[in-house]
Amino acid sequence: MTTTIEPPAKVPAPYEPEPDHAFREAASGTRPIPSATAAEASGALEEDAPTGTPDVSRKVKIALGIAAVVGGCVMGAIGFYLSFGNLSKAGHTVFGFSVDDGKFFAIGVDVAIVTCLILDLFMATIRTSWPLLRFLAHVMTVASVYFNAAAFGAIKDHIDKALSHGLMPVLFVIGVEAGRRILVHQAALPADHDTIPGHRWVLAGRTTWSIFKVMKIWDLPYSEVVTRQRERAIFDAWTEYKAEIAKAGLEEGSEEALARLPKKLAPYGLTVDEALALPDRMAREELRRQQEAEKRGRDLELERERAEHQAEKERLAHRKEMASLTADLSATEGVAGAQARGAVAEAEARADAQARAASSLSESMESREAAEAKRRAAEANAEAAEAEARAAEANAEKMTALATTETEKAKALEAVHRAAEAQAKAAEAEKRAAEAREATARLLLRAAEAEDFADLSQRQRRVRIVARMLVAAGDREVTNQELAAAIGVKSEGTASEHRTEAVALIKGGYPEFDPDVRSRTEA
Repeated sequence: MTTTIEPPAKVPAPYEPEPDHAFREAASGTRPIPSATAAEASGALEEDAPTGTPDVSRKVKIALGIAAVVGGCVMGAIGFYLSFGNLSKAGHTVFGFSVDDGKFFAIGVDVAIVTCLILDLFMATIRTSWPLLRFLAHVMTVASVYFNAAAFGAIKDHIDKALSHGLMPVLFVIGVEAGRRILVHQAALPADHDTIPGHRWVLAGRTTWSIFKVMKIWDLPYSEVVTRQRERAIFDAWTEYKAEIAKAGLEEGSEEALARLPKKLAPYGLTVDEALALPDRMAREELRRQQEAEKRGRDLELERERAEHQAEKERLAHRKEMASLTADLSATEGVAGAQARGAVAEAEARADAQARAASSLSESMESREAAEAKRRAAEANAEAAEAEARAAEANAEKMTALATTETEKAKALEAVHRAAEAQAKAAEAEKRAAEAREATARLLLRAAEAEDFADLSQRQRRVRIVARMLVAAGDREVTNQELAAAIGVKSEGTASEHRTEAVALIKGGYPEFDPDVRSRTEA
């Protein structure tokens, strides 16, 4: 019996294991599981894991490669020579070509096979593989075999001759295919990576057709589509299994319920250990999905708050712009007032001049014209006084507007300052919350890693999953229904019992201290 222990992988986020491409790797990152069969070596450990078989030396590889190339060239030359003679004869005697045209017919068939194979290799090297070329080469090979076999009459009458003449083209194509596989493997070309193996069409034609349809419609590689189909099939089988044990009245995690899992999941290639580990895996993934949903909710709330802050900032900027426009308008009105005062002064000067003229005229002669001039001067003085009063009122209104503008500016600056302080406080609170969540996540991760390497029972593991949920929830109340869904039990009463044990475990110092894990480590 061998035991495979995978090395510590890159530390993932809490309860967020990287998605497996196949459920065979379900135990990766958890407690090493001994297997009754020889475990397949992981691709990541292929260089480090001892295989028990020494690597072939470079000289031996070069010698074998040279021998294979020489043998292939000799086989190809013999095959083309014999095929040329047979096809030339068949083209003339069987298919009605002239003697000269029969030779061109033979050359065309053989060259078509080689050209299609070479084009296929070339397109693979530039990563634009076209499977039609290989199919055409194989069709031409079958045609060449038929033409060679028909060169000496009916095939049914000369089966031995037909087989002997059709052997060399088949061997040549087999040799070319072998060389193609070597080239694809050594150069890591994607030529064969996205094609469906022929045996799958024979063993599972219906599901293979659905895989082929998904590959062509959504332009996905074969390996990815197969992985998705397999994971979906395992999930469907898991759902059916839960319905079956619920119908049978069994509790999830009990020995009777777990005994059904290996047989249920055997058609999908899961070992006994992988099947028994599936409930824990599903519980972890369900918890991960819940945490991701909560994270998305927090992100949406944060985005909403940021949008509100941005809107408030834009409103304050608009108010500031309006205050600036109001100040500009007041300044314009002040200029107009100054111009009005200038006009009043000019009118007063003209009135004084007229008054002096009227006075001098009254001194020389007391006539009706002098009285009229005095009257006009008095009217001008009255108009000048009224204009000055209006200018004083305009000046007072300007000073009032300036005072109002300064007040609004002060209020706007104070609001901007308060908004900036609020944003700073919110950012600081978010930072402290993120640091707290990160510390809690690291602590829970260390606890989970310690539990993975400890030989805990199924109930102990469920109790610790509940404890970690309670620690991660903080002040939020976690219902028994959520706990039952997370640990994979049907009864909320069972979930309540697990909660009681988890609370006692937390009071004892978990996750910083776990008495069960510690005792096993020291032992």
